[in-house]
Amino acid sequence: MRQGDFSELLNSSNQFFGGAIVVSDPLTGQPFPGNIIPAERLSANGLALLRAYPAPTPGFRQGTNNFVQARPTEAEQRKDTLSVDWNPSERHQVRARIQNYNFIETSAFRSGTDRAPQIIDRPNNTASVSWTFTISPSLVNEFLATASTDRVHIGVDTRGGRFRRSNYGINYPYLFPLGKEIIDKIPTIEIANFAQVDGGPYPSASSGPIYDFSNSLSKIKGSHTFKLGALFERAGQNDFDQINVSGVPGGTNNQNGRFVFDNARTGAITTNLAVANAAMGLFTTYAELGTRAYTPYRGHMFEWFVQDSWKAKPNLRIEYGLRHSVIQLYYSLWRNMAVFDQGTYDPAKAVAQDARTGFIIGTSGDRYNGMVFPGDGFPEAAKGRFPMATSGEFDRLFRGFSKEYSKIHKDDFQPRLGIAYSMNERTVVRVGAGRFMTRVGVSDSIFLGGNPPFQPTASVTNGSVDSPGGASPVNFPLVITTQDRDFKNPTAYTWNVTLEREVGFRTTIEVGYVGRRGLRAQRERDLNQLQTGTLQAYPGVNIDFLRPFKGFSTIRSTNNDANSLYNGLQIGIDRRFTAGFSYGVAYTYAKSMDDGSSPRDVVPNAFDAHNLWGPSSFDNRHTLVLNTIYELPLFRDRSRSIGKLLGGWQIAGVAQFQTGTPVTVGSNSDFAGVGGVGNFQDNPGDNRAIQIWNVNGTPKLARSERAFGLAARDGNLWFRTVNPDGSPLFTPPAAATFTNQRNRNLIYGAGFQNWNLGIFKNFQIDEKQTLQFRCEMFNLESFRNNLIQINASSGNRVGKNEHVRVLGACM
Repeated sequence: MRQGDFSELLNSSNQFFGGAIVVSDPLTGQPFPGNIIPAERLSANGLALLRAYPAPTPGFRQGTNNFVQARPTEAEQRKDTLSVDWNPSERHQVRARIQNYNFIETSAFRSGTDRAPQIIDRPNNTASVSWTFTISPSLVNEFLATASTDRVHIGVDTRGGRFRRSNYGINYPYLFPLGKEIIDKIPTIEIANFAQVDGGPYPSASSGPIYDFSNSLSKIKGSHTFKLGALFERAGQNDFDQINVSGVPGGTNNQNGRFVFDNARTGAITTNLAVANAAMGLFTTYAELGTRAYTPYRGHMFEWFVQDSWKAKPNLRIEYGLRHSVIQLYYSLWRNMAVFDQGTYDPAKAVAQDARTGFIIGTSGDRYNGMVFPGDGFPEAAKGRFPMATSGEFDRLFRGFSKEYSKIHKDDFQPRLGIAYSMNERTVVRVGAGRFMTRVGVSDSIFLGGNPPFQPTASVTNGSVDSPGGASPVNFPLVITTQDRDFKNPTAYTWNVTLEREVGFRTTIEVGYVGRRGLRAQRERDLNQLQTGTLQAYPGVNIDFLRPFKGFSTIRSTNNDANSLYNGLQIGIDRRFTAGFSYGVAYTYAKSMDDGSSPRDVVPNAFDAHNLWGPSSFDNRHTLVLNTIYELPLFRDRSRSIGKLLGGWQIAGVAQFQTGTPVTVGSNSDFAGVGGVGNFQDNPGDNRAIQIWNVNGTPKLARSERAFGLAARDGNLWFRTVNPDGSPLFTPPAAATFTNQRNRNLIYGAGFQNWNLGIFKNFQIDEKQTLQFRCEMFNLESFRNNLIQINASSGNRVGKNEHVRVLGACM
């Protein structure tokens, strides 16, 4: 296949697809003879991209995988702590702490290959000073000041030169040839049904100063303990890392470019097979970044609270209070961040675009129509940092918005209540409820300082790998990430009821119910998405030409509008360690539902997300954890020498059992004709571009019918793909439509179990010194964790991950 020969795919039992695949001539629609693309039709850079994939490992086959590699991960860390305690008088206590932490790690892989592994260096520092002043026996004041710097420097492991694109013959011209941190680094390559080669977003760096000042005053009066306090925080991040770590629709995680190849290439010619499109150099999207931007973000938060702990009766305690938060979202000290504001976009100033390529033509219109620089102008500190701070070229983009752009919400009050009631000496009931809010940091997905013109980005659709930008210099549609003007703080309402009872045998049982309603969680949508059916209505017309905001490609906006609901039953049983034995049992039966599980989730239909409500991507219904410590009954008498020498052996074990998490059935084809697909993080850690399919039946199999499978041709099933009458259970939505069913996270994968065992013995040398022998075994038994792999037409299998057992011993 690396040379355009796809004849092996005509075999219906080929390992990659589990069925015969025909490669069509994109010009005629007819099959290539023998499934072989003529040499003169192949792309030099397309084949070079395929060569960037690691060669198959001889003799290794596991399902669709034919490559395996082992490489070491190197890590070093050091922590230094200096503490000083000073008590100038009985009423004053002063404590100071300084901590230096350094961590360096060289990764073995990036996205499963050794092409561009990262080297991360985190030399972080923290310091704190606290002062406790006992004003009177019933009045105490506590003051705390902290300062920290979170530094992150990430480079590329260049040893061996595997990161170089020239090693594989890749030489396509960049859209932005100047300002590359590493000019000869491989791009990111994503081919449907194949693994990813990821050049990654590095090298990069960021550092963030954080200062916190808090004070609280406590007063005891009768049966009440009153507390009043406040916190002020100034936080920041000096960001030279404004690239998405994971590639997202229409964007890139790599300054050296990101190619996406799919089967359909909606609106353009295709072979109907993504890897064959790659061989012919026919990409679906390509995105690239220009010169990197450096943005010094800062933000502030002020909170105050009041609380009363009231011992109403000897067996009744009531805690109630109120917290108020005022949070300013991050702004740039140099005002070098940009957003897209729909209200400032003027259709009369729209640019002209080429209908075939989507490129901007001529000089009419405003290329930055709708772009806004928050603030009232570049400050003196910005001058000399970047050219436009003094050129005046873009001063018109300061349009009177505040420096943080998004509104500051001043009504975020958070009441809390907690009650503990002792029914008798063995039984306690606890009840709690409250409203909680969190601060949104500098987003790892939306980089306002990384927008054009500060950090130019371009995205090209349906082009040629050998010349992504075409034959002559052009102005590309802009790729923008932005945030909502009314960017509300994520909020949660929580409540719980717990009954705890001592049942004898030194054992306590706790049964509780926990509920949580989440509001305003972060997710994203494309403001520049087409209406359904647009691409079908305009065949052959470039997507970017059809977008509503002219001159722009995707405009990915983060919006705090996702919701969630969690309900859980929690049961705990614990026996105190006595007579050489203890144990614990923790069981949770829970259900988590939401319409956005990750800040990186991009909704497929930007205009309607009502049918995304479903199980959370991290939802697992049952979790059971067992733990025990047992002291061997041999030679327990430590007063004798033989007991000191041979006794004191302990065995500790922890076992965890957990049901699987869900995934969504769909594909990365744009059936709806809207110019892009959504992006979900399911199968935790895996981001998938996806439009959801229809379901015509019940995919669930009885537990006794489920089995594991490693290859597409295996007969083992994990869920149904056909109905009893033979009709397909999963079908793509009709062209020009989205599914109107609620099918997100419909199928649950297999669970896992994990067993760990430890053996310990203490040797008492003297009263102050003890020597301990430890032997620890992790994942002791050969129970494998499992990963679900979904393909709606044939991939109804769950494969087993390889088992890894870890053994360690030390003194």
